[in-house]
Amino acid sequence: MKKIYPDKILNIPNTDLYDQKFLFDVLIPEIQNLSQESPQPPLLKGELRVVDLWEELKKCKNEDILDQVKQKPAMYSNVYAPKDELQIFTEIFEHALTTGTKTHIIWITLDAEIKMLEEYYESLGFMREDINCFAPDFSVPLVTVSVNIENLIWKGSDYKAQRESIFFLPPVRESWENKAMFKWINRGVVARIQMKNFWETETEFLNMCIREEKILPLTLGKVLKYNLEQIGFCWEERELFVEY
Repeated sequence: MKKIYPDKILNIPNTDLYDQKFLFDVLIPEIQNLSQESPQPPLLKGELRVVDLWEELKKCKNEDILDQVKQKPAMYSNVYAPKDELQIFTEIFEHALTTGTKTHIIWITLDAEIKMLEEYYESLGFMREDINCFAPDFSVPLVTVSVNIENLIWKGSDYKAQRESIFFLPPVRESWENKAMFKWINRGVVARIQMKNFWETETEFLNMCIREEKILPLTLGKVLKYNLEQIGFCWEERELFVEY
């Protein structure tokens, strides 16, 4: 079995050198088991502000199209429109940079948000031209972000079959937005994969990400633990076993 560290993978003593298993450490917040209907509230941990887009975006709910959603479930994405999310994100982002307030934004879903962050991280010198990826020290930037695992598991084309079962907030976005989230995780811009639950669906999805090389093992280790420690989060630690 191989243990994932911030910058290396080592075989665990007294385990099979040739097995196909990884061991990850995962940081889980104390409020991990809150239901979808009771979202993580905005928090202030010392000098770190944590902003949950759930709380902000629900203020912009588009009631006018709810009846249409019953017939066309994919329209749920516009109940909480991308343009509203981007406006909220931009305001939080600019406030952090203007006031110097270290801010972590939870549950981004849009490529446009990541591109804003990319430009900011380039200005901080985090871009590595030799690997065409970012290598941030997450203790430095004023803005860091999390992607909700449900926005990685599902995409807009799944609304037809899944309907209300994937009516999350922030909503599941279009397929190209889903692909963008994977892209920016692997390019080192996204700091964390947000999980409210650490159950079978979530763990199987993370297994699949490793097996199908959607996320590299070292990268997954960072978004599950090591990036968060750099930001300043101190949460309960659990183990995740992945077979590939």
